Amino acid sequence: MAELEIKTELDNLAYTPGETLRGEVAWKVDLMKNSNGGEVRLFYYTSGKGDRDVEMIETHSVDIISESGSRKFEFHLPQEPYSFSGKLVSLIWAVEFQVLESDETERLEFVLSPNGVEIDLYANSEGNLPSYSNLKIGR
Repeated sequence: MAELEIKTELDNLAYTPGETLRGEVAWKVDLMKNSNGGEVRLFYYTSGKGDRDVEMIETHSVDIISESGSRKFEFHLPQEPYSFSGKLVSLIWAVEFQVLESDETERLEFVLSPNGVEIDLYANSEGNLPSYSNLKIGR
């Protein structure tokens, strides 16, 4: 069994569009079982009702040549889509580290939005959005 870890720079879990996500993956593996290396992936996926969608943004190969070690990674984050949660579906960003040809995977979820906070669609589902002069927003 492998021990995998993902850490972001300064343990940051909130990012803005266009920012660089830096971090490090670490492992302790049995080389006899896992000699094909690993992969670090940046992706987002939907969770909730309906089909699950996954969009892979970027991947980096990791050479695993010793039973334990670590490697730094860096991803330049796109402008969108933003992280959000709604009544029926959520969009979640993540970095994943997998030892290839095994089921050993570690995932670290993070938020991508202009203010570093997940957009809460449910909070405004009852028409309680602000109004601006005579313009009404929401239901």
